[in-house]
Amino acid sequence: MGLDNIDKKLISTLLRDGRKSLSEIGRELGMSHVAVGKRMDKMVRDGILRVTAAVNAEKLDIKMLFMAIETENTEVAEQILEKYHDCPRLIMLAPVTGRYNLFAVMVAEDTWSLESTMGTCSLRTEPGVRRSETWFGNAPLVPTHLPLDLSPTCEDKTTAPCGRNCGECKRYVAEKCVGCPPTSFYKGTLWASPKTRPRRRVGKKS
Repeated sequence: MGLDNIDKKLISTLLRDGRKSLSEIGRELGMSHVAVGKRMDKMVRDGILRVTAAVNAEKLDIKMLFMAIETENTEVAEQILEKYHDCPRLIMLAPVTGRYNLFAVMVAEDTWSLESTMGTCSLRTEPGVRRSETWFGNAPLVPTHLPLDLSPTCEDKTTAPCGRNCGECKRYVAEKCVGCPPTSFYKGTLWASPKTRPRRRVGKKS
């Protein structure tokens, strides 16, 4: 499942401008648009490539949270990964070696929500976490654009992907947090308002 030099150049081209047409990419690489399409399709099928959108974190005034976690064992780390896999605020969760065994990068739109992400609804408050360390700041210098789903959806509008209910959270009730983006409780402005999100189509019953 290796990549040759043409594959690598193709990925770099898409990274610079994901809206380029196959014909434009083909002219740049010296090949037909059909050949470009086949290479892209193969990399997508192999799970190597996914063409997606990214947003400018500085222009949206996004706040960043970096969190290092040490868990009691690998089972706890796997449970955290499963629980927070679909968290809209989670940009990255990676296993690491050294003092900690998990490192997370998360985002928030204001200081109140940042504090909630560090405490009330935080990875580091999960059972089995021995210790943690956090750092926070403004938008990153590199990369300037982040892969952030600004209109996330979930089946249960009252329960966040991690299983929490914002309506039962003391910080949310005290208006010290804007809530989880996919739920009907969300009151922030970074993510799409629950009222403006397109509804999922329901198939006709036969």
